[in-house]
Amino acid sequence: MDEPRVLVCGSRRWPWPDTVTTVLDRLHARYTKRLVVIESAATGADRAAHRWCDHHGLPAWRHRCYPAAWNAERQRRPRTWTGPERHQRILVDEEPRLVIAFHENLNPTIGDTADTCLRALHLGIPVWHTPHADPDQGRWLTGEHFPCPRPDRSPGQFGRATHEPARSTQHQGVGTA
Repeated sequence: MDEPRVLVCGSRRWPWPDTVTTVLDRLHARYTKRLVVIESAATGADRAAHRWCDHHGLPAWRHRCYPAAWNAERQRRPRTWTGPERHQRILVDEEPRLVIAFHENLNPTIGDTADTCLRALHLGIPVWHTPHADPDQGRWLTGEHFPCPRPDRSPGQFGRATHEPARSTQHQGVGTA
């Protein structure tokens, strides 16, 4: 898989949609028509990524959108997907090469964004965290940022084994050109 695949996740209350736009513009400038954006059509950071994809006319194979359809899912399965199962399914099915988390108050022990980031790290996918409006400020997350694994974090729940060795966290920041 040669295309640069980026999963955007983050706060449903992300107050700076222009930050998401700036980061995606920079990635688009770097990778042009090869960039694939993966998002879940939620509010906040995901919605900003969704709008960016719509504005740029990305075809479905480059704009991988996973809106939550909990009611339809309940009708198809006797047991519904939980948020963590959904995060795992998206990460495994889409195989992003990078996760960008836009979250102003990322708590490593709770929340969907933290869950997605930790699952990505367990799969060897680098995670860039942007905590505020400045796209040039952020940090590469590592396992050390998640000191207290939750009970639902048994190794078997992360799906397949790491698909490639964990990547170095000594990368240039995503927000930088």
